[in-house]
Amino acid sequence: MKSYRVRAAVALAAAGIAVTACGGPVQAGSAAIVGKERITSSKLNDEVRALRADLAANKIPEEQLQLPASLPQMVLLNMSFSRQFQEFGQRKGVTATDRDVDDIAAAQGGWDQFKKVLLASAIPLDQGRDFLRAYVIRIKLMQQAGAGQDQASQQAAVQKVMEEADSTVPVKYSPRYGKYDPKQAIFVPDDRFGASSTAPAGGAAAGAAGAPQAG
Repeated sequence: MKSYRVRAAVALAAAGIAVTACGGPVQAGSAAIVGKERITSSKLNDEVRALRADLAANKIPEEQLQLPASLPQMVLLNMSFSRQFQEFGQRKGVTATDRDVDDIAAAQGGWDQFKKVLLASAIPLDQGRDFLRAYVIRIKLMQQAGAGQDQASQQAAVQKVMEEADSTVPVKYSPRYGKYDPKQAIFVPDDRFGASSTAPAGGAAAGAAGAPQAG
C-alpha cells in the first residue's frame, strides 16, 4: 500500500475515535465494551502504567503532552479504536499486513523515531502495532468509501466509515472513566480525571478525515 504521513494523523485519529461511540451501561469491572469484547478496568490501568513507564524511559514529560482528553481517557479511546476497527475490518474482509504497519513507521524515519509519535498520542508502545493496524484498516475502508486527495471526499468517507463501524461494532464507555458527551463527541470535564478538551463538536472528526495523505 502507499505510505502515509501520519505524524499529526495518529494524534488526530486518536482524538477522533469517539466521534460516533455511544454511552450506556457496561458490566462491573469494565472500562468499555467494544462490540461484545470487554476492556477491563484492570487492563486499562495496566496500559496507563505502561504508557507512563514508556514516557519516562523516553524522557517525555507527561505534563507536556497536548492531548484532547486526560491520559487515562486517551488510553481508553485508543484501545477502543484498535479493537473496534480490527473487528470491523474482519467483518468487512479488510486487513492490515505487517508490511502495511511497517511502512507507516518507515515513512517517519523508522520505529525508533515513530515511537515518539505514538507516545505523544498516548499510545503505549506495546499497543502501537495494534493501533496502527486498526488505523490502516480505517484508511483502506475510507478509500473504499470514496476518499480521495481532497478534504471534502475524505470527510464524507470518514463519516460514512465511522457511522458503519459504530453500528456494526458499537462502543460503550463506563461513566466511571469520565463524562462522555455524545453531542460534542468528546469527554467533558470531570473532577476524577481533570478537564478534557472543549473543542467544538466535529473538530476531531474533521481533522481525522483530512489527515491521511498519499506519500
